[in-house]
Amino acid sequence: MLVRQSKNTFIRVTANYGYIVNQTTRYDRTYNRGGAIFLKHITREPRNVEDIIKDMATVFGDSVSMEELRSDFMDFINDLAHEKFIVLGETEKELDELDKSFSYNDPIPFTATDNYTQESLRDTALVSTQDFMEEEMKKTPVIQNLQFELSSRCNERCIHCYIPNDKKNHGWDMPLEKVKELIDEFSEMGGLSVSLSGGEVLLHKDLPEIIRYCRKKDLKISLLSNLIALDDSLIPVLREANVSLVQVSLYSMNPDIHDTITTVKGSWQKTKDAIEKLVAADIPIQISCPLMKANKDGYVKVLEYARRLKVKCQTDYILMARSDLDTSNLANRLSVEECRGVIRDIVCNDIDYKEKTLTKIPLSEKMLYDKNFCKRPVCGVGFDNCCITVNGDVYPCAGWQGYILGNVYKQSLRDIWNNSERVKFLRSITESSFPECLSCEARDYCSRCLVRNFNESGGDMFALSRHFCKIAFLTKEIVEEEYGPELERRERLLVEKLKRESENNAD
Repeated sequence: MLVRQSKNTFIRVTANYGYIVNQTTRYDRTYNRGGAIFLKHITREPRNVEDIIKDMATVFGDSVSMEELRSDFMDFINDLAHEKFIVLGETEKELDELDKSFSYNDPIPFTATDNYTQESLRDTALVSTQDFMEEEMKKTPVIQNLQFELSSRCNERCIHCYIPNDKKNHGWDMPLEKVKELIDEFSEMGGLSVSLSGGEVLLHKDLPEIIRYCRKKDLKISLLSNLIALDDSLIPVLREANVSLVQVSLYSMNPDIHDTITTVKGSWQKTKDAIEKLVAADIPIQISCPLMKANKDGYVKVLEYARRLKVKCQTDYILMARSDLDTSNLANRLSVEECRGVIRDIVCNDIDYKEKTLTKIPLSEKMLYDKNFCKRPVCGVGFDNCCITVNGDVYPCAGWQGYILGNVYKQSLRDIWNNSERVKFLRSITESSFPECLSCEARDYCSRCLVRNFNESGGDMFALSRHFCKIAFLTKEIVEEEYGPELERRERLLVEKLKRESENNAD
């Protein structure tokens, strides 16, 4: 029997754990050291299962018999094959037939949410990848996700954008050789996902070569683009590179409203045409529809349009102040009362939102049974992601351009990640850094964000935005109205489970 990594699967193995993720299903798993050894022997090239078992026998030595090793490994790979992480077959042709490419012709092209609690047949699997990776990154931070601003030039001037127009007006592109050098370093550091962005990423003349180079480095690739400069010649490049996602903003199905937001006449038609070209070519798309005063009444039609195309679509009402601390763009932000209808629509109609809400353990209970909860980081900045912009500045995330961690023209990315005093400071920020939030009744519905605090307060990452405090209480009110007894029942079950786990760990 032959085994091979799925074309949509990415594997990373360290000394302490193994990680596998499928970019189409959005499922992922983490494994302990034994599972990591198993994962390490599964590659993009077909391998004979018996050859793998013989190789691993030299690793495990006399600690496990050949029969036990074979049994465990067969259970392991059958489990992974069932969830489409890998493919199994007797011939390479059979593997190719089983290893399906992404297609919008499938009834459900891909899963819309990340699943952090998948069941596994193997005790080598660490069930909650989210919790495990948070703990692991605290011990040894790894840049798993890199947003890479290839060009600061942009062909739109969106009224709500957090990037100042002056930066776009005097923009330039990062040279291809420097881009490759940074991708090499990111890959060597254990990087997994790269998001190519701008400005407008399609304006970089070497984008096709950069995409191919990311694929050569076995990186999970996504693009953030408005698509109005899409050239048909790029489509086969995207398809061949098996990109994970192309994310594009579509603000309305009314061309005038969309063009008013982008301030570029004709942009709606170009973006819509490009979306449909990519769908026809089976390129995974996600439409983002940020809500503001200009488009708050028509977003449902964007969701309906995406549904007809079988395209992922997300909407939100969270606008961030500009990275130069200018808050004038927030004049476009929805008021708390204007958010009421949007939040109710999401709570009532978004199946994924309901599922997450009804399976989430209340923070009050987490704090009670998890003694280390208050030591948890607030977010992943400084732990598993960062952003590099075209001038070489490294930021904690794309919007946090007022907080420079270092510059890759002056030092290596590795040196910045390991030694920057600002990175170290970010890693010292924990839940306990926000005592007011820990005791807040709406903490389970809060979308607290360091960069949003920073940009909106004149540069203080600890200054809470009262607008979002009010939004959290509003969300709590609506969720409790809609879910009521069901929410209470599920919470009781989850708390009981947490108690049992706490007692077992104590034993």
